[in-house]
Amino acid sequence: MHHFGREQRRFRRITLAMATVVVLLGTPLLLAPGWRLAVGQGLQFVPGQEAERLFGPGEPVELVVLIEEVPVPGSLPSKRYTAAYIAERDPDGIRLHDLAADSVLRLPISDYDRIAAAADRSALLFVEGADTARQRRVLVTVASGEVRELSPDERELSIPGSWSADIPFGAIDCGGVSPRSTWVACVRTGTGFSPYLFGGWELQAHRYGDPDERVRLYRGRGTHPIVGWAGDESALYFQNEFGLWRASVPPPT
Repeated sequence: MHHFGREQRRFRRITLAMATVVVLLGTPLLLAPGWRLAVGQGLQFVPGQEAERLFGPGEPVELVVLIEEVPVPGSLPSKRYTAAYIAERDPDGIRLHDLAADSVLRLPISDYDRIAAAADRSALLFVEGADTARQRRVLVTVASGEVRELSPDERELSIPGSWSADIPFGAIDCGGVSPRSTWVACVRTGTGFSPYLFGGWELQAHRYGDPDERVRLYRGRGTHPIVGWAGDESALYFQNEFGLWRASVPPPT
């Protein structure tokens, strides 16, 4: 009986020690979302290790996404999201990383307050300053990469477009159609009614018209990202307050 009591106490000590370890390790995981997500990605419980972070949190960059509405017979129009540029502010002004041409354009302005677009997305207008009389405006032709600062007298553009309105952000929910309508990008927040344990959202891509063919690309945290497709559909670019990433998308099967 005495032997049995000693074994019981030993078992209790081992159990308490194991519980203490679980609490010490588990509490930070529950309380620190970033650590919890890093552990999930490191153990490959969730996708994200292979995504390339191009810019970190706090870096002065903006993902510029062009959105095209495409009619769908018998349904609402779909929207194609194409990542055109990464606009980077530096001490010398604005560097425009052309994601299609893999080149960098220099804009002759120190900052911008608005980006407007041609109706056919063939050109973008970067506007510095809120005062119309003192604004500086730079027109960028997407196909050629031509950069031209407009003169103060050049108030009307010959290209049709919403030149007084800012372009919309690439917030996709689950409707981010790729440029050739091969894929649809989705930002999911859980399974059914259950939120994710590791991270707050997951970026996925599924075949257009076939949600069962799905690719899990990245599990993240924070606000839902701005998302845009590479022009050749080989990757998704996405950005929120924690950085800007590029995730490769495999060819469809």
